[in-house]
Amino acid sequence: MASNTMGGFTLRDLTAQDGVVFEIGEYKDIEKEEEFSYSPHVSLTNEEALNLLNMDDFEDNENDDNNDCTRDGSCSIFGISFEELKTKMTDILGDGKIMKLVKRKGIGEKIPYDAQVIVKYLGHFEYNDEPFDSSFTRGGAETFHLNKGSLLPGLEIGITTMKKHEIAIFIVHPDLAFGRFGCAPRIPPNEQILFIVHIIDFVDNGSVETLQNLSIEEKRIFANAVRRVRAKFNTAKDCFKNKRIKQAIKEYARAIHWLEEAELKNDEEEEEFNRLLSRGYCNLAVCYNMENMPRRACSACNRVTIPSAKAHFNHGRALFKIGEYNCAMEQLQMSLAMEPNNEDTVKEIRLVNEKQRKYLEMEKKLWSNCLKTKQEGKKETLFQTAAREMCETFAKDSQLLRQPLPESLTPEEDKCIREQAAAFGLLITTHERYGREVTYLNKSNY
Repeated sequence: MASNTMGGFTLRDLTAQDGVVFEIGEYKDIEKEEEFSYSPHVSLTNEEALNLLNMDDFEDNENDDNNDCTRDGSCSIFGISFEELKTKMTDILGDGKIMKLVKRKGIGEKIPYDAQVIVKYLGHFEYNDEPFDSSFTRGGAETFHLNKGSLLPGLEIGITTMKKHEIAIFIVHPDLAFGRFGCAPRIPPNEQILFIVHIIDFVDNGSVETLQNLSIEEKRIFANAVRRVRAKFNTAKDCFKNKRIKQAIKEYARAIHWLEEAELKNDEEEEEFNRLLSRGYCNLAVCYNMENMPRRACSACNRVTIPSAKAHFNHGRALFKIGEYNCAMEQLQMSLAMEPNNEDTVKEIRLVNEKQRKYLEMEKKLWSNCLKTKQEGKKETLFQTAAREMCETFAKDSQLLRQPLPESLTPEEDKCIREQAAAFGLLITTHERYGREVTYLNKSNY
């Protein structure tokens, strides 16, 4: 796996005593860009970040003229002897082939041998001035399935000694890395490797697979269902973070199905059921909105048993997309009441108001032209112009999928609007809403 980094890339934040998380944004070709494109959430310049990333707490005790140290006495990774590092590390296997130093302690249980892990990492050779592999150059965290042969054996064993949020340094012997021959031309023969690993999260796939082998009756026991659901939620969350939204939808839907099949025995289980169900449907609504599927988002929000500001917000956003302005405003106002300082909700309310005023003005123009043309004997021409403007504006509006049309149109007016809609690739549909028929202008992907 190739890596592209700047010369002298050092590592203080990942090896600081208290641990510092350093995020690197989307990678750009360094032949075109002199610097990495850092995440906007990190308030550091490139130079400041590089100054933080060093290993001053591993400075050799002896004054070695060959060490590549900065003027302030700190040393970059390629100025550190692996043998010196090993004196501060723990031997995992007892044969010196995997050495470990914890730089930040984790929480919870150790990672199972067959888990799905989300990690940030760097891989270095001794005295080399750049990592030979780095997740940071590919956007930060990456997901791996252990016990599937996707990682070097030494790194995989090392990860199974870690916990969630832990940061650790490993030195792996060639026997558990690339072996005596290496992997030309990138990996030298018989090379020790230093890995710095940050565990972001993990999913215990082994537990999930064990639960899959239960009988139908055992799967319906609420305690067993909850374990499966939580694991599936974690998988869905990982898909969402990696922008695999359609897969996240499938994972959330599967988890909800398991949950709804569970048998509840007492009030405590019912409370936990409602919390998990609300979480699942709310996150499902977020995914549906991102995929421009507002009807499904509305359906998911309607099934949330414990409404939250997030649920009301996404319900309002979905209703807005399908032209239900008044209902959307009701949901957004409920969201704002629960979180009065939420800027996203305030912006969404302003957007709904703006769009509603815009389309009401077009509707008024449609009717005013109709009345005026009736007097002037030019009804078809002016009404057609107003209808075309409405259809064209709606077709270009990327935020809406459906827009209600004026009521009580004459057959001629209805025909005119349908002709204009067809010219812009739009559809006309009629639905029974609020005890009456409502005609809508729809986009083809609605």
